[in-house]
Amino acid sequence: MKATKIIGTTLTVLALLSLAGCGANNSQNNASGKQSSSATSTKQAAALVVGTYQNSSKGSAVQLNSNGTGRYVYADPVNSDTNDQLTWKKTGNNEYTLNFADSDVTSPITARLSGNQLTLTGDSNWATDTLTKTMRQLNLDQFLAKKHDSGNESSSSQSNSSADPRRVGAMLFQYTYQGMPGRETFTCTQNGDSYTFSEGNDSASGITFKVKGDTVRYSVGGSADQKTISIGTLQSQTDAAQIDGMMQNVH
Repeated sequence: MKATKIIGTTLTVLALLSLAGCGANNSQNNASGKQSSSATSTKQAAALVVGTYQNSSKGSAVQLNSNGTGRYVYADPVNSDTNDQLTWKKTGNNEYTLNFADSDVTSPITARLSGNQLTLTGDSNWATDTLTKTMRQLNLDQFLAKKHDSGNESSSSQSNSSADPRRVGAMLFQYTYQGMPGRETFTCTQNGDSYTFSEGNDSASGITFKVKGDTVRYSVGGSADQKTISIGTLQSQTDAAQIDGMMQNVH
């Protein structure tokens, strides 16, 4: 009898230990499952931004890879193209931080995803750029080449109306100030072979320029720094409808 009682007690203890072990294992499994689910959710959220985006009117594009690397390009109509490698990471709800391997980009760029629109913002040295996700993977080298080719084609096929100094001035103004709407009053004055286009009588916003064939040489706000751009490039980088609206208010 004593032996039977001892065996029975031993079996009871073992059963209780077994149940305790199962409970601990279940708790560990549940915690591990939650961590795994959280990690999977984070990866899925980050994966939403992976792909290529472009801003055709500006001539910029960005590629974000699933491994946290990427590339940003900009077809500059005057200076050398921007062609930067970058790294990115998710930092918030539909928000990402991009770090450019470029000494001219002095602070991280914030990228916000809204639908298929990716908006890049930075400090005062960075112009806000909104790009649209492409249906297919975009070849950034081909993108740069096509942007320059389209500028050259537009330049060679320009009409006489595009060489109208007032229209050239309006395009320069919109190109410089990134899309002014056509409801302001503008002035275009001539001084010899040069012209000055400004908003109202605001000389600080004035753009002084000379047109020679398909080339425009200009300076902004009385600056001694002169830049050169083709009329074709101006056409490809500005909104024709807004230019038409501005032309109605040029005096």
